Amino acid sequence: MKLFFVKKAADMIRVCAAALLFPAIFSSPVVAASDTPFFTGVWELKDSQGVRPLVMSDWLIFDGKLPRTWLYMAKGSVPGMQYRFIARNVGVNGISAALVDVVRVDDSHMNYRISANGAIIEQGEAYRLSVPNANDSCLAVDTEMKDLLGKWVVASDQKKKVSLSETELDVDGQKQAVELRPIRTGQVGIVVSGAPYALFTDAGGDYAVLQILPTGTASFAGGPIGQHVNFSQEIVVRRTGGRCDAAIAGRLKLLGKKRP
Repeated sequence: MKLFFVKKAADMIRVCAAALLFPAIFSSPVVAASDTPFFTGVWELKDSQGVRPLVMSDWLIFDGKLPRTWLYMAKGSVPGMQYRFIARNVGVNGISAALVDVVRVDDSHMNYRISANGAIIEQGEAYRLSVPNANDSCLAVDTEMKDLLGKWVVASDQKKKVSLSETELDVDGQKQAVELRPIRTGQVGIVVSGAPYALFTDAGGDYAVLQILPTGTASFAGGPIGQHVNFSQEIVVRRTGGRCDAAIAGRLKLLGKKRP
């Protein structure tokens, strides 16, 4: 799911008239909603080129098994009905030109669109393969701080370990004394020597992201979208013994199957 190759947008524009499905009522962005949104779950996305999987947590789109694209909610979104997001790829500083729109049709259907600079890159209708109640989805981000504590493995190299306690962060054997500050549901700030050092954010599913802040970051408050978009490093980690990957794979077996 390579979202942001905007230079290819002209070749990917499809069914421009369908843009009317997404009213242009959005302006400056705000922070994400705290409740689990309707789009969280496993979907089958159908567009002009066929069907493909679409996996979303509360604030990330997955690419394959891994969380890939951060979603920052834009003002004017109507929780439970429609959202517009400003997007940023994990590990890439700064927001992109891409906008992601999702509109609820009913419990099992939503309209999905990616656009950039006024051009539609991708759009189609998504059919839910996971449970209709997103709050029951393992992709929902509804953790308390204690759920972020414990042992993790680095997703790109499972020989490397990360662990977090209330007093210590250990990244592949490099230990630091820390203090933790709750930021929002599913996210804690990590303080080292009295200064903001990192954010540890539940990504939904079996994953989290350790987001190490640039040296000298003054606070955990973000920029105009209410969150940081620049990091010195973002490390995707997986829960040891996590079971959501298997649940997602089970739902994706239904991809492309005929339904009554």
